[in-house]
Amino acid sequence: MKNDKFDIKSARIKAGFTQQEISKKLGMSRQTYQKYENGKISFRVDTAWKFAAICKISFDSIIFFKGKYTSSVV
Repeated sequence: MKNDKFDIKSARIKAGFTQQEISKKLGMSRQTYQKYENGKISFRVDTAWKFAAICKISFDSIIFFKGKYTSSVV
């Protein structure tokens, strides 16, 4: 089975939504959504689940963060 992974922008595009459409479905402004897509802020888990459901893509198949992060767990 193929294990495709999508970043937020790719998931949105695959689902056929514009930034304006997806932001409306998520109940936020387009400018706020752009910050998520550009990695300036991160989705809360509940919003990430909603995003995955709207896009009809498995939550596990979407990468919700940019590569530069650190873990606070040692």
